[in-house]
Amino acid sequence: MTLTLTLVSTIFALLLLTCYTANPFAQAIEMDVKCTVYEHSDDVNGNDVDVRILVMGLQPNNKYTAKVMPDHNPPTSVTTETDYDGIFWVIAKIPNGEKSLLFNVNVYAGNSTNGRLVASGDDDAPCYGIASLSTSSSDTEPR
Repeated sequence: MTLTLTLVSTIFALLLLTCYTANPFAQAIEMDVKCTVYEHSDDVNGNDVDVRILVMGLQPNNKYTAKVMPDHNPPTSVTTETDYDGIFWVIAKIPNGEKSLLFNVNVYAGNSTNGRLVASGDDDAPCYGIASLSTSSSDTEPR
């Protein structure tokens, strides 16, 4: 009886210890990806797209790299450091990005895409166009 109780207690203690050491910091990572087409930004090559990436719940003051993979353009990477609250906010510029309909994003820990994958997502809506600032003042004044 004593041996059984000791064995069950030891197994329970090991399971409890495994649960607490596997993830000592409980944190939730939320990611949002939005894109914007800048109309007439480059009339020769097509319109440029900004892909805005926001990730919350990361480690504060650490470097992370976002890899943006458009469906019809070459991929690009952007690296920046999170703020003191663990917020990663970066904008990736995609030249001639209007050809793409979907922008997949992976965020990795560190200065390159060789680090640990910490978040993944894509833009959940089509990119909307914003006219460039090259319009004259008479076009923007009310008539």
